[in-house]
Amino acid sequence: MTESVDDIAIASPGRATARLRIDISRFRLPPVDSVLVIGRRAMIGPKAMAKAVEEMVPQAFELIAVDGDSPVEALLVRKVHLRRLPRERLVPIMLRHVEGLMDEQDMLHVRLEIEVSVTEQVEL
Repeated sequence: MTESVDDIAIASPGRATARLRIDISRFRLPPVDSVLVIGRRAMIGPKAMAKAVEEMVPQAFELIAVDGDSPVEALLVRKVHLRRLPRERLVPIMLRHVEGLMDEQDMLHVRLEIEVSVTEQVEL
């Protein structure tokens, strides 16, 4: 059940404005949908988060360490995604899109949908 509250605009004459969007939903287990991006200085480290998620949904996620100067320390990825797109292809795509949105203290939820399209031609 998700309830969505319409955008609310707040304005005062001669002042800045703010627009809020509030989505309210029930807490779901696991608290990770597709990918959890874990910053290098996040409140909870990647191993502890992976262990907690493993307790909730065994064998469903894989922890992938990220090397280099990235603010991202690791990605916790649903294994079904890695069966469709190998980690060597998925990790660079994820990093390209999240690195500019986060700092080392952040943890970001990513909802990933992979659609496979197959076209085959046969001779008649």
